[in-house]
Amino acid sequence: MKRHTKTCLLFSLLLAASLPTWAEKADKSKPANLESDSVRMDDVQKLAIYEGHVVLTQGTLMITAERIDVRQDEQGFSSGDATGKPVYFRQKMEGKDEYAEGWANRLEYDGRSEKLRLTGQARLKRGEDDLRGNLINYDGKTESFQAQGSITGSPGRVRAVIRPKSGNTAPTVKP
Repeated sequence: MKRHTKTCLLFSLLLAASLPTWAEKADKSKPANLESDSVRMDDVQKLAIYEGHVVLTQGTLMITAERIDVRQDEQGFSSGDATGKPVYFRQKMEGKDEYAEGWANRLEYDGRSEKLRLTGQARLKRGEDDLRGNLINYDGKTESFQAQGSITGSPGRVRAVIRPKSGNTAPTVKP
């Protein structure tokens, strides 16, 4: 039983510690807390499946989902898939008094490549900026985004609201 508890905590920490680079760096050293209706552990496959009203918190990070699957590879990198209607995450951005928030039907994270993928009614907010589409990809290494209005080829649009940073003024137009 102790081995399963240790593995459960390890997987929780690996998921939380491997989220994108905009995240508050101090969160990685904070304890991870995870609540769910059930958990299944497979030590051989290095897989943990949390189901039912899953809530993961670590420092300023919070993830809520109906299900979170966490995997670890041989090098210690982790990846996770979270599903729900919607999955939600919120985390303070490093060095700023702002939060990054995201909603989607599915959230996938690959710790090795530092890539985050939000699919199905996806929305990503960073501070005052807001991006929506059916697919949003974020690359933590390059800090770049890509969004698509549709995943399956059906009509869809991307919507973005990008607010000017404080201190910036609109250019003056002279007649």
